[in-house]
Amino acid sequence: MPVTRTQVPLDPDWKGVPPDAGLRTTGDLAATGWHPADGHLNLPLLSLDLPTFEANVSTMLALCQAHGAAIAPHIKTPMAPDIARMLLAAGAWGVSVADLRQAGVMLRSGLRRLLLANEIGGRAAAGRLAALLGQHADAELTLFVDSPRGVADLAAAWAEDEALPPLHLLVEVGCGRGGTESQDEVEDVIAAIAGSGDPRLALAGVAAYEGTARRPDAAATARELDALFGRIETALAAVRTAVPERALLLSAGGSSLFDHVLTRCGPLAAADGGTLLLLRSGACFFCDHGPVRERLEELAARRLLGPDWNARIETSFQPTLRLWGEVLSLRSDGTAICGIGMRDVAHDQGLPVPLTAWRGGRPASDLRGTASVDRLNDQHAFVTARGAGLEVGDVIEFGVRHPCTTLDKHGAIYALNERGKLTAVLHTCFG
Repeated sequence: MPVTRTQVPLDPDWKGVPPDAGLRTTGDLAATGWHPADGHLNLPLLSLDLPTFEANVSTMLALCQAHGAAIAPHIKTPMAPDIARMLLAAGAWGVSVADLRQAGVMLRSGLRRLLLANEIGGRAAAGRLAALLGQHADAELTLFVDSPRGVADLAAAWAEDEALPPLHLLVEVGCGRGGTESQDEVEDVIAAIAGSGDPRLALAGVAAYEGTARRPDAAATARELDALFGRIETALAAVRTAVPERALLLSAGGSSLFDHVLTRCGPLAAADGGTLLLLRSGACFFCDHGPVRERLEELAARRLLGPDWNARIETSFQPTLRLWGEVLSLRSDGTAICGIGMRDVAHDQGLPVPLTAWRGGRPASDLRGTASVDRLNDQHAFVTARGAGLEVGDVIEFGVRHPCTTLDKHGAIYALNERGKLTAVLHTCFG
């Protein structure tokens, strides 16, 4: 996978950027080859293990190909145009975004094929979407609709400008969040698209999000999924009846239950003969030291994808993100106060995991399984690491839990090569 190194001005306000280094662009900083623990870079910073990320991407793309599916990775996770381009270069169909702002970021970054995996909103939002696509006439945008009102709002906005590009509309089948709640509602949306009178509003398939079917009890989850996939099958049949000759999309699949999507929706798409199954997984590319990794292990244990793929999923997806912070103070009870906090790392699905202590740019102590973060303040972590011999100035490398709510706290991701040296600085666009 080619590493994208877009040259953008280096923002001194980004975490990690050193003061007065005489560096002007992200490329200048990447060319230093510095290590997060060698003292040159400001801490805290967030790094990406690039070889591991590439291996995760390769696994997921191969899995999709083996099951006759494509993938539009959800770029809401990193919101980094360079990473989006890397995923496209690896074979992704396009990228998914969650809202209008994210779509604008990707379009302005030169991406053209987007899946806006959400409803857009009302008439004002439809007008804003029209204004955005008026600046990107070559965009290929697919988005969700779940009501005749939503279709009417889009039609009204498109009627004001004949130069706007087509919209590819997916009828969303709901599962406790957005989406249609009955087959009657599906039929109403199909009729609204047909009745819009604008051929640029094209009925393009069916979408769903199965992640909201998760329940604490596996049997309850299975019942929710059975009901959802039944509604998807009925909705797809109705769409096919409405547009018998059109190539369609069937889009679902996050990072926790994509095995169910591949084994249940894959046959539906194959039986239709003109439908492409399109996954939207995002967090699995980054994995983590917490729930993402645990859910991938659960997925492998379900053994729905066959022994070869079950084994590969169980071993191939590995954590890619590390947060680096310095020991600022040592308390008399042995607690190390480290310069990372809730402003720097996810804490909604568990606290960061101490991995290694570094001293003088070299690993000094393996903290895996022996150290823990007991709590976080805004800018401080309370680390228990008895017997590790930590000193003020040591740098601790942490694993993270939940990549989405870690990445959004950083203006730059520091991509490291197989030797742990800086090889690219990937700017993020979280707003």
